[in-house]
Amino acid sequence: MKKYSKEEVLRQYEESGKIMYQATLAGDYKANNKEGKRLLKFFKYFENDREFSRECIKDMLNSENVVVRTEAAAYCLALNENVDIAIEVLSEISSKKENGIFGFNAKMTLEVWEKQGYLRIYPKKEK
Repeated sequence: MKKYSKEEVLRQYEESGKIMYQATLAGDYKANNKEGKRLLKFFKYFENDREFSRECIKDMLNSENVVVRTEAAAYCLALNENVDIAIEVLSEISSKKENGIFGFNAKMTLEVWEKQGYLRIYPKKEK
């Protein structure tokens, strides 16, 4: 597995977050899905290197981009790390009307996590 630097990860999340933000507003699901797949490799990397994930996610939670913040909070729930912070971030995002669809996404992420008791970022393959 390729080794990533924190700067490389954060740069990619900010770039992808901008694309995903615009794609969501434009209804361009193909562009949004493409960026989501690009970011999935980092989440899988985070699963295998929890110390590195904590370093990156801490900065991602403070991003100006609502997409990046929502992703980071979802990762916290999925990794069962900093759950209280993740809940706070998702609640804040979902409570602001100006976040529109992004607030709805944050709300749904929280609701799924609360209902299931866990959150999956991608479907696990059956063995």
